[in-house]
Amino acid sequence: KARQATPASGITQAVYPVSQDLKRNLLLHLLKSGQVEQALVFTRTKHRTNRLTEFLVRSGIQAERIHGNRSQGQRTQALAGFKSGKYPVLVATDIAARGIDVEELGHVVNFDVPQAPEDYIHRVGRTGRAEATGDAFTFVAPDEESDLRDIEKAIGRRLPRVTVPDFDYAARPADKFEVPLAQRIAEIRARKREERQRADANAARRAANLRNRGRGGAPAAPAAAARAR
Repeated sequence: KARQATPASGITQAVYPVSQDLKRNLLLHLLKSGQVEQALVFTRTKHRTNRLTEFLVRSGIQAERIHGNRSQGQRTQALAGFKSGKYPVLVATDIAARGIDVEELGHVVNFDVPQAPEDYIHRVGRTGRAEATGDAFTFVAPDEESDLRDIEKAIGRRLPRVTVPDFDYAARPADKFEVPLAQRIAEIRARKREERQRADANAARRAANLRNRGRGGAPAAPAAAARAR
């Protein structure tokens, strides 16, 4: 069996053990402390890509995102902004990141551990190109340790573990990073229900206006104007 490709020798690889709910805080800490200045950050789902980007922007970090639900124009704009330095952080899913080519990329951050070793090699290969050096950091929660062991077996070595001395690993996040699927579905259904109710109200108002015009009367007043009177 042919030996699997491994990351280039110029890439410094390290593992950061951290709980799932503190991953975003750790990334923010590394960014704000200057330990990471520019990074292509990989997440495993579109939802996590959105949530992480929103968190970073709220925290004062210029960040953009690329995933399968973004239009081609949005992806092009995000990548151009990342290359120019407008956005020091680009958050992406694996599929959307195929074809991304950024020269002199300093950091790749695996916010989520890839489930396949070849995905890990593909991700970290985004840095350290053309004999350049780069850093690949992987955030590992306890439930991801088995995937990490598969990666280490594939690349033929154990990756060093890093504990950031001035980061609070015992902190309690204000909210859950990932909204449970059932809650997201309930919120989407509630939003669609509200949209249908508004559409029904608008349709009823238009129908009333048409009936009034047919009788020679004045159009029905919009709800807001009726309330004002």
